Amino acid sequence: RSKLFSLVDDPKVSSITWTADGRAFVVKDREVFERRHLIGLLADFPHKCTFQSFVRELNSYGFYFVANRDDGDDFDAFAVDGFERGNVNALGELRRKANYGRFRRDNKRVATVARLRGFEMFE
Repeated sequence: RSKLFSLVDDPKVSSITWTADGRAFVVKDREVFERRHLIGLLADFPHKCTFQSFVRELNSYGFYFVANRDDGDDFDAFAVDGFERGNVNALGELRRKANYGRFRRDNKRVATVARLRGFEMFE
């Protein structure tokens, strides 16, 4: 089980829950969620434990906004195919988007630069 799925599924956590149909999850209170739960989800980067960093990470897995507090909704809700209440088996199909992020690696270019510099480690 993923950390996020376990957190959303935990009935003791009130700041993040499933929607009524179980096809999305809701972050009810951004501040409480940020202070209490993000450090556990984004532990590799403790200095970047902000709600925006969390949204960026969700985007890298294909999640999208169903409701957005910035657009006037009362809460934030996110969904993606395969992340549903009670469907733990579908979590294995969730993958990070290919080449997502600032540091995209072009292996052809890396090999060329390595060869020019005298390094053959990428050949």
